[in-house]
Amino acid sequence: MDILNLTQMRYIILAAMASIICLSCTKKPGLEDPIPSDEVNIIVQKTDTLNVYRFINAKIGKTATARWDLGNNQKAVGDTVIGRYPFKGNYTVTLSVFNGLTAVDKSVLVSFNQDNINLDPVYGFLTGGLSVTAGKTWVLDSLTDGHVRLINSGSNTPWNKLSKTGKGVYDDELNFKLAGYECTYNNHNTSYVHGGTIDGITQFRLKELNANWGTATNPTADGGDLMINYTPSKPVQKWTMEIRNGKHYLRLYNGAFFFFYRGCSDVIEYEISSISENEMTVTHTETLPASRVASAWRDVYLLIRKGYVR
Repeated sequence: MDILNLTQMRYIILAAMASIICLSCTKKPGLEDPIPSDEVNIIVQKTDTLNVYRFINAKIGKTATARWDLGNNQKAVGDTVIGRYPFKGNYTVTLSVFNGLTAVDKSVLVSFNQDNINLDPVYGFLTGGLSVTAGKTWVLDSLTDGHVRLINSGSNTPWNKLSKTGKGVYDDELNFKLAGYECTYNNHNTSYVHGGTIDGITQFRLKELNANWGTATNPTADGGDLMINYTPSKPVQKWTMEIRNGKHYLRLYNGAFFFFYRGCSDVIEYEISSISENEMTVTHTETLPASRVASAWRDVYLLIRKGYVR
């Protein structure tokens, strides 16, 4: 039994010595042995997927934690990371490490000459994807309390379920297609618009709508708002998407809007707050007039795919 214990002790000692030697071989850079900054570089590798690249810290395992700015509003940590770029363009990828003396940044430019929309699921959720040639149609989730919420710096006013029945809003549909970035606002000839007086101008939004986006006639008051007959400026409208700070912003053109016109300046834009196969939440921030901007007016819309039942 004593011989066995001695053998075990020898194994333990040898294992500990091996660990010490291993640690000394892979120790992180320090003041006494910094990595030259010109040795900090990025290895760029293509993958089998269009617009997907692998980025590797050239001093893999020998620097402090590698941090990345992938140039596409995405951050990453690790010696090896993957960057996905749904849209053509030029992107600057930056690696940041500590070499023992200071922080070192190294950058590389990657370029893509075509889109790969499949890398961004938001486009597929919105439209159904290129394979769905008929596109996807969205409607207000009128059976849910709070399907529209009107918010400013001092209030939050929800629409209760079916509260606007028969007022030219629940039969409205927006169809989005990925091909050609087409959208079609089908309002069945009636729409809903913010009415009342803003900054001394009576029916300000109605005038704005007529001036910029289509033809609105026959206003009928509904509290402070209006039911109208409305025709967009073009029979088929367009949409684009912009990504800022990691958020998707959907822009509508030629007279389309999400079912309750609340105003805009030069473009009707909605932040896609959330989206899935059957549900979407968008937020519109008012940009005109100045008094609405100062009050931080914004409107939240809960949408569902046409035909979807919770």
